[in-house]
Amino acid sequence: MLVACVLAAELPDLDYLWPAENSVLHSLQAHRGLSHALIAVPLVSLIATAISKLVFRRAPLRALFSWSLPSVGFAHLFADAWTGWGTRLLLPFSDARVTLDWMMVVDPLFTLPLLLGVIVGLKQRSRFRRAVLFGAAVAGAYLLTRVIIRESVSAKVAARYPDAESVQVFPSWIGPTEWRYVAVFGEHYAVGRVGTFAAPQQQASHRRARSNTLSPLARSSHTVQEALAWARFPIVEEHPRLPTGTQLSIADLRYHLNGTPTLTFQIELDEHARVLSAVLDRGGSARSLWERFRSWK
Repeated sequence: MLVACVLAAELPDLDYLWPAENSVLHSLQAHRGLSHALIAVPLVSLIATAISKLVFRRAPLRALFSWSLPSVGFAHLFADAWTGWGTRLLLPFSDARVTLDWMMVVDPLFTLPLLLGVIVGLKQRSRFRRAVLFGAAVAGAYLLTRVIIRESVSAKVAARYPDAESVQVFPSWIGPTEWRYVAVFGEHYAVGRVGTFAAPQQQASHRRARSNTLSPLARSSHTVQEALAWARFPIVEEHPRLPTGTQLSIADLRYHLNGTPTLTFQIELDEHARVLSAVLDRGGSARSLWERFRSWK
């Protein structure tokens, strides 16, 4: 059962191997695409069940499928949806990303209780079920705590900016007490940090990007349109590319440190809107990002 559930929970990410025109479309279309949609859950479960049955021939087929089915939904799709990046659960009927913004893609405080539960269970087989359920209960309690804290800090930011069109908060890299926020106004964004026990602290202000300010060349690019659709709070810069074409930088303020964006799509187009280069800039090396995170703390 454990093997079937693990396979079912991990199989959707094989879409990393799917080809794409460039790295931007790979990040935004190929990955977390149809394999991550609700409509694909039964098929993924069937594949996990078939593989498990080949390895463990005496395992009950119906039980394998009945356990692997919710594993796809809860252990992968729902987990992707509660991150800031989100996932497209409603494909092929809707391309919208479902994003709950409860925690980062990687959060050791959620993962470790699950891992420890399995390790203890494997070492003490008679207590396997109890150990795994205990680990799941601790992880679930942590997730619930994050949801409650998010609502609390959201209220703080809303009170700090009563004239804002909207406010949203986003998890930081590690820990449930520190959050980033974006307050939306008519012509600008106010971005900063807020804590469970700290008031909102504005760190920067950015002018709101408007798609109609882009050149016709940029607007005609499918890659550019995908990057703009991904960015909820886009910061866009466009410069001519000599001798012809254009180059764009598309960032999203959901991901910022000290008010400066950390995730940026860098796209270069020729005079026919063909993509010459498209990369995701993560804001520097792991070490530089860690130093920026420490200063943010």
